[in-house]
Amino acid sequence: MKTSQKYIFSLLAATAMLGAGTTQANALLIDDFSVRQDTGLQPLPSIPSSSQVGPDISIIGGFRDIEVMGDADDTIETRIRATGTALSFSNDDGTTGFGTIVWDGDDDPTVLDPMGLGGIDLTDHDGVAVDRLLVEIISADLAGLELHFNIYDLVGGVSTLLRDFGPIGDSVTEAFLFDNFMGDADFTNVGAIELKISGPAEIDARLAMIETGKRRVPEPLTSLWTLAGVSALGGLCAKKKVASRN
Repeated sequence: MKTSQKYIFSLLAATAMLGAGTTQANALLIDDFSVRQDTGLQPLPSIPSSSQVGPDISIIGGFRDIEVMGDADDTIETRIRATGTALSFSNDDGTTGFGTIVWDGDDDPTVLDPMGLGGIDLTDHDGVAVDRLLVEIISADLAGLELHFNIYDLVGGVSTLLRDFGPIGDSVTEAFLFDNFMGDADFTNVGAIELKISGPAEIDARLAMIETGKRRVPEPLTSLWTLAGVSALGGLCAKKKVASRN
């Protein structure tokens, strides 16, 4: 490859890296599940059906509540675990239990406090406007995984958005746009965030991170460099065509 070609391709690669770095800085972390927690349903009390962990800066509001509901006989039927790197959800054979994860500050893990976060603005992060919740889904071995978000504000408003997914083999980041939520919650004055997870019997699913984000739009400078690189590449190709005719 000639020196001019190497320069152009290096310019395009650097531009792509600049764009990725810019969007990454615009996220408000809800939870990365680095704080371990284990909840489930079984007849023995070795694993609780509800619990709270915290305080920790990796969790919005400092604390995370998990409660698991369903039926149980002689084995664990439904289980939700924060493993330190991910959140896992599983149903045993013959059960369709579900779990609820709540971020509402320090309180009873079985009671949702709609004022617990004190009025967090989900639409702004360090002066950057954001418009969605991003959920990284690592895997789901069966169709039917449901993720159901409820957002509560400090004056009684509630907004909800439910989505279901097919099998997921490779990690994907799914966007829950604020504009798609149904209800009257004020996303600039949030007191609690609730996520309900459910699925069919025998499902195993894993989530890696939940955060806010915005639509990935190239920064102006990045766009100019991209245009320059593409124009230079086009000029090089045109030059080669003229040379080939001669």
